[in-house]
Amino acid sequence: MKKIAAALLAVLIIFSFCSCSATKKNVLIISGAEIDSEVFTYYLDKVIQRPADYGLTDSPSDKDIKEATVNECKKYLAANTEFRDNGLSLSSAEKVEISENVNDFWVRFENHYNEIGVSKQTLTKIFTSQAYSDAIFSETYDKGSENAAAEKAIQDYFYNNYISFRTVCAYFTSADGTTPMTQAEKNDLIAAFNSLPQAAGNNADKFSDAVNTAGYTLSDSVILKKGSDRYPDGFFGKVYAQADNTVQIIIYDECVFAVWKENLKDKGDNIYVNYRSSCIRDLYSSEADIKTEEYIGSMTVEEKGNAVNRIIKKLT
Repeated sequence: MKKIAAALLAVLIIFSFCSCSATKKNVLIISGAEIDSEVFTYYLDKVIQRPADYGLTDSPSDKDIKEATVNECKKYLAANTEFRDNGLSLSSAEKVEISENVNDFWVRFENHYNEIGVSKQTLTKIFTSQAYSDAIFSETYDKGSENAAAEKAIQDYFYNNYISFRTVCAYFTSADGTTPMTQAEKNDLIAAFNSLPQAAGNNADKFSDAVNTAGYTLSDSVILKKGSDRYPDGFFGKVYAQADNTVQIIIYDECVFAVWKENLKDKGDNIYVNYRSSCIRDLYSSEADIKTEEYIGSMTVEEKGNAVNRIIKKLT
């Protein structure tokens, strides 16, 4: 009986292994390394969902979809390879963050990924590879604050591309937002806003009091990056050119703003530190992308049978 049980167990193990292998069949060989169906499917799904992010038209051909997906698989493999070759490692905190992000992602999109055949295990591999890519970028371009020249470049970028302000905005509509104001009502509202700079002088507290007296609510401090679409066209440039600790009235067709410009440097180093990594990314991402494209351009690709085309046909 023991021999029979052992034999059955061995069969079950083999069957289980084969079943798992069947669902994660290798579909590509990139420079000697194998890419399984789930990794390919994950990136294929991303390309199909947002083709413009990969330089494709809204209705790309299967050929273009395949090429873009293969490139993403190359980047995935390149990150894993370079991370290992550079002797880098992830901290315990970074590993915990990956696990938490995967769990959160899986809770929200489990049904979708089950439907297309991507497991939680594969998501962990994908998220880990992205962490590898981020670590490589930091290792290459973050020289540390002790490098005076590099640090100055980052700080200059931050203070040239971010502004800090508090604002109040009123729309040219009725209180319920359904009826446009008459021209006389608009004129009265603009006149009320135009009185705020004189009431405030160069004092933030007086500005806040004047806004409250007028029946409006002043926002908390806003840190805005150049190019953001959170505010109307031209808003950033107008506020950037504004003197610190002053009020500016900005009028658009649909609304009027009263903006208190803050001195970004006066807000302390913590603000800069919070945005430092983003600034480094902005400064050097183009250079990093060029290096990556050169790296993956040298990779060879071999398809295993017709598996890739079958996956593309299934998802499209």
